[in-house]
Amino acid sequence: MEVAQYVGKAIARLKARGVGNTSKYAFHVIKERAFASAVDLRFGGKVCVTNLDERVYKDGVHTMLHSGYHVLRDIFAQVPITKEDVLVDVGCGEGRVINFWLSRGLKNQIIGLEIVPEVAKRTRERYRKYPNVSIIAGDAIKNAPPNGTIFFLYNPFSAEKVPLFERAVRNFNATIVYYQNNYMDAFDRRYWNVKPIVPSGRVYEFQAAVITPRTR
Repeated sequence: MEVAQYVGKAIARLKARGVGNTSKYAFHVIKERAFASAVDLRFGGKVCVTNLDERVYKDGVHTMLHSGYHVLRDIFAQVPITKEDVLVDVGCGEGRVINFWLSRGLKNQIIGLEIVPEVAKRTRERYRKYPNVSIIAGDAIKNAPPNGTIFFLYNPFSAEKVPLFERAVRNFNATIVYYQNNYMDAFDRRYWNVKPIVPSGRVYEFQAAVITPRTR
């Protein structure tokens, strides 16, 4: 299924952008997939895989997809992390974002929130060797850590859930990094500053924003 999706995207890109751009994109995909597998294995002990099982991810919680390292590099080149920051991955899945932070040599406290108990258990076991990493099973809205200073979201919620998350973290004085930010209306501009994150390259595109409290 995944291969068929890539082929379909390649054909559509070929028609829209020509051979040169499509060739660059194909090379980018191959290189990044190999890189992602290597980083996943080194820091997380397994290659992160997609889970689109709607029977598991339901009630306003989106299925498990993993951010590309090239996107994470772009995003966090524009979102500085200090030594004092507490990093929270909302819907951490198998740990791709955690792997990225660890690969950067960060010693910060890192918290992964994962709603599927079985996934959370396996992920927690794999990160036991990192004393600065903890995985919390359960609803990320109810379990959002108040000491978190940077929350990363890869579109983990439906439109109905995002306003609940926004209200849960509004008083945390935290930065929200929202990738595939489909439901931005939940972030009331009376309380939040919103700055789009622009991709640095021309081969790939993504949609993201950094959201900070107006009180900061």
